[in-house]
Amino acid sequence: MNMLFERKREFNFTPDNFQRVVELINHKSGIFLSDRKSDMVYSRLARQIRRLGLTNFDVYLDLVEQDAAESMHFINALTTNLTHFFREKHHFDYLVKIYFKELFAKGQRRIRVWSAGCSTGEEPYTLAMVWHGMTNKPSNVDFKILATDLDTKVLDACRQGIYAEDKLDSIEQPYLKWFKQTERCRSDQWEVSEKLKQLIFFKHLNLMEEWPMKGPLDLIICRNVLIYFDKPTQVKLVERFGELLSKNGCLILGHSENLSANKSTFHSIGKTIFRKQ
Repeated sequence: MNMLFERKREFNFTPDNFQRVVELINHKSGIFLSDRKSDMVYSRLARQIRRLGLTNFDVYLDLVEQDAAESMHFINALTTNLTHFFREKHHFDYLVKIYFKELFAKGQRRIRVWSAGCSTGEEPYTLAMVWHGMTNKPSNVDFKILATDLDTKVLDACRQGIYAEDKLDSIEQPYLKWFKQTERCRSDQWEVSEKLKQLIFFKHLNLMEEWPMKGPLDLIICRNVLIYFDKPTQVKLVERFGELLSKNGCLILGHSENLSANKSTFHSIGKTIFRKQ
């Protein structure tokens, strides 16, 4: 680890202030950073330090502790936003072919979904596309998606709904109709249809703080988010998800996540899809 810091002399990035970063981001967001993340921390925060015209990490971290706006920039810089449309497609197949049909069979006419950790919006927009693409669904179902993220910058991108052309590569032909080149787009960009946007409410939310929604929710999708927290925090978050979900509600996690410590609340039906007991 010391060899890593030998290369980072521009802003006096030392093991002590790396540890301070680790403690700050954990306190503010619950995210846990291992020693392996020192290169990432340095490169992302050094950009912000240069932008502010500061001279070293200690001065910058003092500012983060004192200034709410810079604290949010700090969180935004250290969160990772990697996603794409129809990521882990089997999850959406399950919702369309099985879960939503179960809700219709019960006569349910109000469906509420939470995309927790929505990143740049591909996940909730995919949900909106598959919902509109369902055939033989009741015409009077009130379907809404709450999409939240810790990073305020990506939420701005979500609300705009404008994506680079290569982002559409993972979308099958029938769903491409939901994208148009509008006057707000560059030549290599496409904007999501307003009809999809109307189904989604984007909101800033720190999972470690109070949640404004009361439930019950029918579906929570929180994929590749729990991996950034330590085990006790993961267990607590899943318990809170369970409290919000309706009876037999559905929780979907990322491919590397599991609920081994929450078996009394959820049972697995395979492929990181879980139903409330």
